[in-house]
Amino acid sequence: MSKLYQGMSQEEFDGGYFYATELKAFAKTLGITVGNLKKNELELHIKAHLFGYSGELPVAVPNRKNSAARDLLTLDTLVVNYVSDKKTKSFLLAAVEQQFGPLADKSGQWYWLNHWRKQCIGEGKTITYGDLVAHLASLKKKPGRLPQIPSARMNNFISDYLSDSENQGSGKNEALKAWYELKESALPKTYQAYKNAPALLAK
Repeated sequence: MSKLYQGMSQEEFDGGYFYATELKAFAKTLGITVGNLKKNELELHIKAHLFGYSGELPVAVPNRKNSAARDLLTLDTLVVNYVSDKKTKSFLLAAVEQQFGPLADKSGQWYWLNHWRKQCIGEGKTITYGDLVAHLASLKKKPGRLPQIPSARMNNFISDYLSDSENQGSGKNEALKAWYELKESALPKTYQAYKNAPALLAK
């Protein structure tokens, strides 16, 4: 298992696989405010600190502003105490279908919806659940695939594996097996690195 340390190279970081608890502890030693940042978001902040990653960094915005009950799920309700669970997602999906008709789900839609929500709140904007519905619909309507989730390496690997025509007929179990083989190697944790590694493909 790779170890996190301040003098590590970007190749070591990209080629390693680290648990969320390890990333949180390491981020704190770097002076990074962990807050409610997710694993992939922590990876981006650490890369920015160690290697000068210049992309947009996620903001640690709490889902709830106070200890009151969760938001009432109506289109006019302001997003204050948001809960990202099955109940909320079912409400948003039903509202999308009612307003925009049946729209196919997109891989990554919930990540990018939450990214937009946190961005709005971080900028001091007021949004309603109706705004969330409209943005979710816009994500579903985008042509092609949504952008990959930054640094969510396992999900991105599986998505790329299953979309490769060479793996037609393979399912998620095969993709996971390939991921775990790559995970144990020192290679970057990308599908392209896996494809370029004959020793892994031969297994």
